Amino acid sequence: MSRMIPIYELYGELLSGAFTDPIHHETIFERSSKNDWTIRLHRHAKLVQVFLFRTAGVRLRIGELEYHSSTPLVLLVPPETPHGFRFPEAIDGDVLSIPVAEIAPPVLDKLRQVMQVSGGILTGPAAQRFEAIDMLLRQIRDVYHSMGSERAALLGALTQATLLSLIGELRRIAPVGGTAFHSEMNRHELQAQAFCELVEAHFTQSMPIPDYARAMAVSPPHLTRVCRRILGTSPNELIRKRRMLEAKRLLAYTRLSVQDVAQRSGFADITYFSRTFTKTIGMTPNAFRRSGEGRP
Repeated sequence: MSRMIPIYELYGELLSGAFTDPIHHETIFERSSKNDWTIRLHRHAKLVQVFLFRTAGVRLRIGELEYHSSTPLVLLVPPETPHGFRFPEAIDGDVLSIPVAEIAPPVLDKLRQVMQVSGGILTGPAAQRFEAIDMLLRQIRDVYHSMGSERAALLGALTQATLLSLIGELRRIAPVGGTAFHSEMNRHELQAQAFCELVEAHFTQSMPIPDYARAMAVSPPHLTRVCRRILGTSPNELIRKRRMLEAKRLLAYTRLSVQDVAQRSGFADITYFSRTFTKTIGMTPNAFRRSGEGRP
């Protein structure tokens, strides 16, 4: 199973080498809003991750455990552990990604011990130090976006404190077990992931939905139901969004003509592309390029 699950340094980016910071911080909103509120099943070879969800309603999978949260919670994900999420659009939370090499050996030893007997999930009502962990992550977020001379040292110290607080709570609380998804949801999530992978491979081509369905050995109506249920949109709309994303990237980072951008994004008709782009983005392709939107 592990060979089928992609390994990422950070979600959406293949292994990219050394970090310039001792840790990486993002808000959940920052990451998930770019991915239709869904982070597909993946794993990290050399990262420990801490997720704090202040919002309920998160569907998550970690290892073989599937869980639908009804309260705020903290999640600790060890290296090599498959995990994926579906978030509510109003999600409020943080994710802290920590290279194993940055964790002090005594803390890493404690972490390995506790993860052998715990599922890594702490619900807000059960965790005595939930507010303290929340405060630590808020401090990390503030320091991460600052430029002080002691920035790296502060990030390291706050991260070690966060991990020690989590270790203490995980030792005290029994692992969470219930509230799993139905097996049908598991099957549909795998099918949605397979469709996303096909879209990534073929969005520049004029491939009709029945061909996508045939490649997945399902019917077109079934594929539509899966997409609406798991991804919250239709198959055609997901393909259109992927094409728009590619068009925006090419307009922002290349000097290709608008016609070339249209063709490389999967639009055979430049008139249709320009009309669709303008309706979706709120400006013409040329105006988008001049505005500088999409560039860091």
